[in-house]
Amino acid sequence: MFFKDVVGQQAIKARLIGSVREQRVSHTQMFLGAEGTGNLSLALAFSQYVNCEKKRDTDSCGICSSCIKAQKLVHPDVHFTFPTIKAKDRNALSSEYMKEWRTAILENPYLNYLDWVTMIADENKQGNISADECREVFSKLSLKVFESEYKVLIVWMPERLGKEGNILLKLFEEPSDKTLIILVAENQNLLLPTIISRTQVLQIPRIDDQSLIETLEKRYELSRQDAEKIMRHSDGNYREALRLINQVEDNNQQVFNQWMQLLYRNNVSDLIKWIEDVARIGRENQKSFLRYGLEFLHECIMMQHIGEHHSRLQTEEKRLATWLSQHMQFEDWQEMMRIFDESHYYIERNAHPKILYMNLSLRLRRMISKKKLSLTV
Repeated sequence: MFFKDVVGQQAIKARLIGSVREQRVSHTQMFLGAEGTGNLSLALAFSQYVNCEKKRDTDSCGICSSCIKAQKLVHPDVHFTFPTIKAKDRNALSSEYMKEWRTAILENPYLNYLDWVTMIADENKQGNISADECREVFSKLSLKVFESEYKVLIVWMPERLGKEGNILLKLFEEPSDKTLIILVAENQNLLLPTIISRTQVLQIPRIDDQSLIETLEKRYELSRQDAEKIMRHSDGNYREALRLINQVEDNNQQVFNQWMQLLYRNNVSDLIKWIEDVARIGRENQKSFLRYGLEFLHECIMMQHIGEHHSRLQTEEKRLATWLSQHMQFEDWQEMMRIFDESHYYIERNAHPKILYMNLSLRLRRMISKKKLSLTV
């Protein structure tokens, strides 16, 4: 991948290129950025650049043997570690999922964890980086370089390393000469502190508005107006921008709206049916739904306290937000967000979905009924 293919992030690109040209490449780095910021894309571009045989001032050449292999994700000196799932026909090792990995990354290097897991397994499964995978990493990096200057290991989603990550601590702290390890992470709070302390952390910011608009105009031939609209709704997240362009069906809004109305009307039988339906959509989709709820509540606060023009909510979402805002104060929004965040935490840790959503519904129902909202949605 070329640096020019990474959306925005000009300062980060310049810093990475400068570190190579000045021969001060840190051997263990963490590219830490939220979903859609391009941290994986930057890792791919950086790994291609360090081994490029004819480096240019702002990018790799793209025509040398190393670049050609790197672009196809088949370079023998570039290794990948990522969450996998143990299946009947294969072990939970990245090497056994490389075909799917190449397909996924070449199609969309801005994919998120849910995109990847639903591609390789049932949506109820959760991918992890296993102890066996960690031992295989040692084996890979013990090999001599085949043809390039650097051996490169890209670890995607190290948040999925449990205590098994301790196996890699010495490797992260003292990699062999001419070895580059890049951890590509989204959430620092889910990382082992012992891993963070052994890496040089590079914070990847959200994509700036102008770069996102220009990319949407050039790559997808959008009008300026449409590009600006998508920019506002995607909040510097290129994956979300692609979702909006492709009009991928996302019924979180519809399901959330239905839920709020059921809570207001106190229709117990329909609410139970709603809970049963949501419990069947799979753990990862439930987590996505709860994240949507958190984002929606955050936008409600923005709309109520800063102004509607600062909100990224769509028309139907604004109607629901207006309804909820009739009597909600800042403290109420905070409490609702705390409840959603807590529920997301427990779903992440395999809580029983029916029990969780029933408990969540009862708590929200008490808040809504206490405020005596008038139904206008």
